[in-house]
Amino acid sequence: MQPSSPRNHTPGRPLRIATALQVMVAAGNGLAYVALALRVYQETHSTWAVTMVLLAGGLPVVLLAPVSGLLLDRLPMGRLLAVAGLVVAAALAGLSLAHSFVATILLVLCFGVADSVLQPGLTAAIPHLAGDVPLVRATSRLQGATMGGTAIGPLLAGSIGGTSTALLLDAGAAVLFSVGISMLGLRHTRASAPHGADDGMAAGLRYLRRDRPMGLLVVVVSAMLAFLGVTMVAELFLAERVLHGGTTGYALLITAWTGGMTLGTVIAGRLPSRLLAPGVVVGLVVLGLGVAAGALSPVMWMAIAAYGIGGVGDGVQLVGARALLLQRAPAHLAGRASAVFSGMTAGAVSVGMAAAAPLVVLFGIRGALLAAGVASVLAAVAARALRVHHLRGEPFFDAVPVASPAAVGAQLVPLG
Repeated sequence: MQPSSPRNHTPGRPLRIATALQVMVAAGNGLAYVALALRVYQETHSTWAVTMVLLAGGLPVVLLAPVSGLLLDRLPMGRLLAVAGLVVAAALAGLSLAHSFVATILLVLCFGVADSVLQPGLTAAIPHLAGDVPLVRATSRLQGATMGGTAIGPLLAGSIGGTSTALLLDAGAAVLFSVGISMLGLRHTRASAPHGADDGMAAGLRYLRRDRPMGLLVVVVSAMLAFLGVTMVAELFLAERVLHGGTTGYALLITAWTGGMTLGTVIAGRLPSRLLAPGVVVGLVVLGLGVAAGALSPVMWMAIAAYGIGGVGDGVQLVGARALLLQRAPAHLAGRASAVFSGMTAGAVSVGMAAAAPLVVLFGIRGALLAAGVASVLAAVAARALRVHHLRGEPFFDAVPVASPAAVGAQLVPLG
């Protein structure tokens, strides 16, 4: 039995509402991401400028992970996520009016601060939203909604009139998200820490150190995402300079990847629990092969097809890794464990993005992407060698027995 809110009288209703909200917000974010990246690139013609903007959005998720996780475990989750959504809306509205590179960086930083709460919070909330839906299936639905929305967003970039309009539309979506998430009853539930259990700010990190198999999986996934971070910068130049696909080609690359991820999340949601960890390893291989094939593609349509295949692998590993974390982590540490995971993966992506420009200079655009793809396959090989594929979605028991978010009898404490 999963934690549920006293308000959740209709089975599956909170999950359906959250799924709809995720589609809307992810579409807005995908639209804003493409529009802002292209605006910065067209105004500066600089790889470093694009990288700095992307890093400004990702670094707060890394640096604030301990604080964000503690807030999610201690404060009413619904209210906290709603406030974070409003901060995102304000930052996006400011970006629509910003005309300097410095102002753009500062506002993207504000977006990143709010995102440091939203990313782990939406993961940690899954057990409370799932109701009677199995945890893996619920994770698949919400992550699939995110990827589906992100796939739609770039397609809208070509039909929306200008960057400012795209950013304001995303700001409106963030406001609607804040209203919707505050109505799901999340503020009524929090798991209490058993007597004597580790409950400090860094408890999430210490848990991953104790739960060695899960910690290794997080490290492997983070390493893979560092390589994927290289592609997030280099793929813009692959579409613009190498394959001459322009804005439409770049948007289609992102759409193919996120569309493939959507399919991958559906596949992962149908895997039995014992196949989640092997699925993550296979997903890393498919992901790497997709990136490498895209790098070697002579024409745009082949790169788009390769990215679609790679996205399927990414979607499988995305759902598999997060579902395993929710199944194994103690309930009172769900926010902090999710924040550490989000922080490590965002940090890895940031490292990859920072390394993208030097790698492009050193190896060229195709060479940098090919290296990233091969490295992702090697990460899967390392995971296999470390026997990560034997990991099971069972609650981790430490010296003090505690329940996982998905385990029976997670104690809920009213928050008023």
